[in-house]
Amino acid sequence: MDFCKNYPLPDWTSGFENRKTSVSQLPYEEYTGPMEKSASDTNDYKLIRLPNNLVVMCVQDAETETAAATMSVNVGSNMDPVELQGLAHFLEHMLFMGTEKYADENEFTSFISEHSGDSNAWTQFSRTTFYFGITNDAFEEALDRFASFFTSPLFKQDCVDRELCAVDSEFKGLLNSDFWRSHQIECKLCSSGHPYSKFMPGNIETLQQGAKDHGLDLHEELLKFYNKYYSSDIMKLVVYGNHSLEQLAEWAASKFSDVKSRGDSVQRIFDHPASAEFLGKAVYYETVDDTHTMSMDFPVPEVKAMYRSDPFNYISHLIRHEGQGSVMAYLKQKGWAIGLSAGMNTNQNKGFSEFNISISATPEGFEHYEDIMRAVFAYVRMLVSSGPQEWVHHEMSSLMKIGFDYRKKSDAVSQALNYMDHIFNEYLAPEHVLSKSCAYEEFDFAAILHCLSFINPDNFRVFIGALKHKSIDCSEIEPYFGAAYHVDTIPADFLRELASDDIHVDGLGLPEKNEFMPTDFTIKNTDMLGTAAVLRPTLLKLNDNFELWFKQDDQFSTTKGSISLSINVPTVSSSPQNHIMSKLYCSMLNSDLGEDLYNAACAGLNFYVYPTNSTVEIYVAGFSSKLPELLKTIVERVSTFKVDSTQFLVYMAKFKQAFGNVANYTPVGLCGTYTNYINNSSMWHYQLVESELSKINLDKLQAHVDSLFDVTFTKMCMVGNFDEEEALKVADNVQDVIKPSPNLGYTSNKVRAYNFEPGYYVHQLQMPNDDCVNSAVECSIYCGLQSDKRQAVLLEILEEVVHDSFFAQIRTKHQLGYKVGASSSSYLGGKSVLTLHIEGESNPMFMTLHINRFIHEMQQRLIDMTDEQFDNRVKSLINIYQERIKNIDEEAGIYKGHVCSDTYNFNLCDIKIGFLQSIAKGELLEFWNKYVNPSTASGYTRIDVQMWSTKIWKPTVGDFKEYSAKTLALYGCMHSEGNDALDIGKVNEFITTTIATRKEQSDVSDDSGSLLAELNNASLSASGAMYTAGESAERATHTGTALELAIKDRETFGNYADVSRTNFATIGMEKTPDGIWLMTDYRKFQATQQQFSLGISSEVLVPKYSS
Repeated sequence: MDFCKNYPLPDWTSGFENRKTSVSQLPYEEYTGPMEKSASDTNDYKLIRLPNNLVVMCVQDAETETAAATMSVNVGSNMDPVELQGLAHFLEHMLFMGTEKYADENEFTSFISEHSGDSNAWTQFSRTTFYFGITNDAFEEALDRFASFFTSPLFKQDCVDRELCAVDSEFKGLLNSDFWRSHQIECKLCSSGHPYSKFMPGNIETLQQGAKDHGLDLHEELLKFYNKYYSSDIMKLVVYGNHSLEQLAEWAASKFSDVKSRGDSVQRIFDHPASAEFLGKAVYYETVDDTHTMSMDFPVPEVKAMYRSDPFNYISHLIRHEGQGSVMAYLKQKGWAIGLSAGMNTNQNKGFSEFNISISATPEGFEHYEDIMRAVFAYVRMLVSSGPQEWVHHEMSSLMKIGFDYRKKSDAVSQALNYMDHIFNEYLAPEHVLSKSCAYEEFDFAAILHCLSFINPDNFRVFIGALKHKSIDCSEIEPYFGAAYHVDTIPADFLRELASDDIHVDGLGLPEKNEFMPTDFTIKNTDMLGTAAVLRPTLLKLNDNFELWFKQDDQFSTTKGSISLSINVPTVSSSPQNHIMSKLYCSMLNSDLGEDLYNAACAGLNFYVYPTNSTVEIYVAGFSSKLPELLKTIVERVSTFKVDSTQFLVYMAKFKQAFGNVANYTPVGLCGTYTNYINNSSMWHYQLVESELSKINLDKLQAHVDSLFDVTFTKMCMVGNFDEEEALKVADNVQDVIKPSPNLGYTSNKVRAYNFEPGYYVHQLQMPNDDCVNSAVECSIYCGLQSDKRQAVLLEILEEVVHDSFFAQIRTKHQLGYKVGASSSSYLGGKSVLTLHIEGESNPMFMTLHINRFIHEMQQRLIDMTDEQFDNRVKSLINIYQERIKNIDEEAGIYKGHVCSDTYNFNLCDIKIGFLQSIAKGELLEFWNKYVNPSTASGYTRIDVQMWSTKIWKPTVGDFKEYSAKTLALYGCMHSEGNDALDIGKVNEFITTTIATRKEQSDVSDDSGSLLAELNNASLSASGAMYTAGESAERATHTGTALELAIKDRETFGNYADVSRTNFATIGMEKTPDGIWLMTDYRKFQATQQQFSLGISSEVLVPKYSS
């Protein structure tokens, strides 16, 4: 079954010559043969192999300010011991926890963060990947730390339990993921003993308890796994930066030659996990989201060796086509589906693969799932009977070659990961490691027919997912995610029907030839290329309802461009009903465009139409010669759109499902949603919008569409391979189609930010999903006006510093949750905000106490920051702002952002660099004390959104009013950890008494053990001890910490000064003993607050041409 058996591995021996590094004279081999490279690629490359057999791709990008490295190891969950499932993933986590040379468990992440970088890792079935990005000047030191992961990790025993909590928290965050639930059912329903049947994420049960159950030492097993499988022979490395190739090779050889060679430990699996006994089955499973999905899975051979002809690429292109005659067009016309995808499973499996066809069905389509399968197999039968078409292959091959020749440069990390995917394919010859995407040159008629033979009714199973199934009892339970499912045998007569040569569905056929194939690659105004780049667009045209900005490409020698229209429409979201009707309209319009213009998308042209809270956005991008006509087609459709009755019902049902699925957002995601509601005007609550859905009919929607563009103000940005004459002509064409009454820019309807009165406010909510075990808190601290660029730059520096410390304290040390972070943002025309968030199993009041402690301790960290550490942060930010724009799309996006925000700050990067170069370290502490430190900030303004799991105790409004945050947090921890001996009043009394005792007797111990003993005694006096002596340390982890926060840190969290002008009690808000206001209805709170004015740009706009 394995195609690759017939394809010998490419020659990775010939063409390599012995070399030595220029400085250390370390040996390596360099590939000196041909390497196919894009004509537009300005990078230089060196492909080398170290003496330990580690293959390294060195990439020099002279223009990048950011460097990156990525390492992939050809081992994953496939090699997990059955007794310790998730071990490979756990090992991935532990490698970040310190090495012999860099013993501190936060050393790597701290160094990366200090230099404005980022890092991450992930584990797959047969591959584990690590990466980081950082500024060029810090690359060598970062690479040295990174290399020690693979030469001398510590695997400290005391990190094991804490990092197990992180793995377990990560797993629990996946519990409501329908992807993971269905994936694990698929793993369960495969051949017994097959590596694919394992549980990849791992959790406390499979790792910690698994080790205990089998008499294993988890720490020892971790070391065994690393020493057996982390071999240089199955590793690949990419290093990317602006350094010379010689320097990159020097670093690679000096730092990674010590990675141990343990031989090729790759497990090659030729047996497919879906053996014959599992085929011909329908697997029904219950989803968390209200959705209807069908996934048809076909076991196929590993075909990576066939990249020159790639027959499954040909097949998937036709099956997933959306144009006339396609399966998708037929299903849409019937009202049965809103999406279809087809292609190879992307897992890095060795020895087997899978072809998948997935359909996102409508409720009606779900009732016709057999008809959907008929359509799929009828289309496949048509492909077989028509025979492989060379013109289709030629079209695909030409487009891939064009895409390769005119590739756009992306960020360093993305490019490094892309190169890694190439060199990791063992069937890819060295000369094709850069050009795999255009190596699709061979039309193999026989191979395509052979691959089509695998897509047959005797070689598949179908997974059918829905919230509930009619007449199907999903009584079987997958053990890890708890997903309910049922397996049925597909009736033999139906399979025979699907396999019949006579199966036929009217309307299905091959696509038409692609009329959007790019043919004109002329670069306009080549005289500008190579000259100093103009860093702002030109205003060509301005009138009462139109603004035209234009910038011709002078940096990228590209034949591409983009055109964006931001059409301010007063009625687009002026009410909850208008808001949802605008979204319905744009969704249905995009669906229509997707069918009619699918060939345009295939030809590398991107387009979309979507509504915001104040505009309708239209965007086209790609090869410039095709864009004006494409935009004209879309604008005409926008203004003349007629609502189709079938699609109206389809999208009404889709939006109804979508609103129901908001309940399944993650806790931290819902916190962010409510934070946006609170901060912005005209952002309608999803339940309010949902209530309007039932009031909409087809006629009402059509009337809304017909009048939507009656009054508009349009901002158009045209950037790329165009000239001014084209830009003016395109603008005239747009105005000829959309002929609105004037809507002056400064009177446009836009979302406004609130100017909150100083004070500390909390909005508490309960998770709408009863199955979610996690809670979350998002803390927003307001830090000055967005328009004050010096203050904004100080906040950016602060964010860099805070993020590192917050992650180390909350995630690494205290293990409060997997999702922990700090960020900065701003609201249009309003204030900048420092945001801290935590998601985990503990209660939000406990999380909040940790945030408060962090804020208190952070002041000293800022005082202790060395000049070198501060300078590194500043230098890293300067490097980011000096980073050259990488492609025309990025440039266009930047200009559009400045234009649509009405700021026109096209030189914003230079302004920020100027401030960064003049800011002193002391200003950062002053900024902290002015805005973030509640003890010193006279206008301290903070809003916390708390999302409480239904599985834990949640305080009532009365509790919040009566008891301090310390009491609520401690009682919540006690309740979660099994102690209900004391009621909340007694807990409050204990805290009050204990604090008083500490004030009188300063020699009394404050350690958590002593405090727990006192609390245990208090519980014993009431109704029974919390725990036995042996249990307390293990079960009272959070209770002990909450006691410390309440008692030991008693001076840290004082009463928050209430400086607000408004008596919020008159609108039903409650005030806590800590001086915090509890919002009972955020909309009433908003009604008491002022909004920031939009302001008018100080820049006088003078168009180049009069209207």
